[in-house]
Amino acid sequence: MYSQISKFYRLCGPKPVIGSGYCNFFGLLLLSPVGYHPVKSQNRMRGLISTFSITFCLGMHGVQAQVDTTRSGIYAYSLEACVQYALQHQRDVVNARLDVQYAQEQVRENTGKLLPHATITGNFTDNLKLQTSLIPNIFQGRPDEKIPVQFGTKFSSVITGEVRQTIFNSDYFLGLKAAKVYTDLSARNLKRTAIDTRVAVMQAYYTVLVNEENIRLASANEEQLKKNLRDTRSRYDAGVAERVDVDRIAVSYNNIVTQIDNATRLRAYSLELLKFQMGMPDTDSLQLTQTVQDFSPAKELADTLNYLVQDRVEYGAQLTQIELNKLGLKSKRLSFLPQLSAFINYGFNYFSAAFSDLYKTGFGASAVGLSLNFPLFTGTERIHQVNEQQITLQKSVNDLDYLSQQIRIQVKDAFTQYQNNSALLATQQQNLELTQGIYDRIVLKYNQGVASSLDVISAESELKQARADYINALLNVLISKVALDKAMGKLR
Repeated sequence: MYSQISKFYRLCGPKPVIGSGYCNFFGLLLLSPVGYHPVKSQNRMRGLISTFSITFCLGMHGVQAQVDTTRSGIYAYSLEACVQYALQHQRDVVNARLDVQYAQEQVRENTGKLLPHATITGNFTDNLKLQTSLIPNIFQGRPDEKIPVQFGTKFSSVITGEVRQTIFNSDYFLGLKAAKVYTDLSARNLKRTAIDTRVAVMQAYYTVLVNEENIRLASANEEQLKKNLRDTRSRYDAGVAERVDVDRIAVSYNNIVTQIDNATRLRAYSLELLKFQMGMPDTDSLQLTQTVQDFSPAKELADTLNYLVQDRVEYGAQLTQIELNKLGLKSKRLSFLPQLSAFINYGFNYFSAAFSDLYKTGFGASAVGLSLNFPLFTGTERIHQVNEQQITLQKSVNDLDYLSQQIRIQVKDAFTQYQNNSALLATQQQNLELTQGIYDRIVLKYNQGVASSLDVISAESELKQARADYINALLNVLISKVALDKAMGKLR
């Protein structure tokens, strides 16, 4: 079972899907009154403690939402309604949407770099002691003699305003293009997060439905066992049955009651998980409007391989990454180009021996000009930077080829699993019907006195195993259908 647990962890991918097994759990649940133990999740749940039921999630979309808003905080949702709620409220989707907004702000930031920049600068100086210089004593006609003099005033101030406009800077223009591509990458990441969220909600929704189906099947047998126990006690009281017959059926009845109680608690817990995956407050009440009978994934088997690798969101994201790497290479190659900007400034200079008179009179000054920065030689740094970026670009192209092969393998594997699980589901459903018929006939013979209590217990045990096998097969085919849809890029 633990190998199946590991396989399902890999199937769930990066989304916060909790779990620890899916193939044998319901068999264990029906064969013995087992509970569940906490297992620490290894995904983006970041520490959420899970139980066995959590991995039993799968789903399909396309079902219209039904919402009951008659009371605040009470919702009756179909599968698609749960998905749409999650796409609006789930934390990862909300953060991914904020990432798109952040990328859009980066585009505006790079656009702003190409607009004029205006600055005002000012400074104030208090010359505590003026600098002394030696000059020829021409005032007294002795030029060979040096005399000390001090130039300037005690207080001075300069206020200047400047407007600078970038005329050409390759980094700015390429940065603007890169920011737009990055916005596209963020949008693709949002789409990928939405797909992962859809899968997680589908899985959680199906967990609840399968638990409900398990309870429904077990409850039907519980009613039959209850009737058998009542009839056997009556026969025992009449002296036509032995005490051991009563005890045997009582043991089976007690076991199935315990199993139903466990399944009921498990259903309540899986419903809480669904609310978590949806981003719904745990104080709200959620009811599901669908059952497992509303979903028939096996009917869609005929056309399941009509797909393109380009339909996968990861493929588009990798193409965007290649585009970013191309822009990075172009930036390195154009780094030798000059940077040209124009400026114009105007300012006032103020001088005074007294601070109170400093700003009474100012002397204006203005200038206009061009600023050119031409990196003629930077050693071999630029050459190696270009080579490094070329390597990065080639790696991203190789990754795209590998991704295409990986997608094809994933689709083939998922399709094989889906075919096998669909065939197994049909077999287990037939076996369940046959076993139920056998059990009903054994009970009838027992009531007629031509079968023993051991026959009833044996038939009930076989029915319990058949029910567990059917539940497992049902869950497996739903899981494999979602895995196949995701592998083919059909989920949106």
